[in-house]
Amino acid sequence: MFLERLFFEFIFICSLIFLVLFYLRLFMDVVKLRRANKISLGHGKNSKLERAVRAHANFIEYVPLSIMLSLVLYFHNLLFFSCLSILLLIFGRVCHKKGITNYKEKNENFKFRRLGMRLTIYSFYSSIIGLILYLGQTLYFFIKNHL
Repeated sequence: MFLERLFFEFIFICSLIFLVLFYLRLFMDVVKLRRANKISLGHGKNSKLERAVRAHANFIEYVPLSIMLSLVLYFHNLLFFSCLSILLLIFGRVCHKKGITNYKEKNENFKFRRLGMRLTIYSFYSSIIGLILYLGQTLYFFIKNHL
């Protein structure tokens, strides 16, 4: 039991570190493109910059809520669901970045963007399942102790 907990905690903490570093990577991609194109605000009809900005913004739109849900699961000792959720989130965000930034103007392939969004949504689903399980356990033990 102790080794299992240690394994899940290690995975969870490493995943959080990866997400922070990935955020910094997305941020630096935007900064580099802004400097290279001398664009301080907006994207100036530069599609590479626009896509880098959207990859960064999309990360910011989805990751905080998912991390909060994972932390709730983590602190209620539902480490399996916490790790599953955060790993799905990581793979989803990496696929989304690949799909949104690696493109050809004609014949854009949405495969990675769709996969990235699907995995991100699955991350939310796994968190919801874990939270429902937690509520079920809480209700069960409450009823068991008060009857």
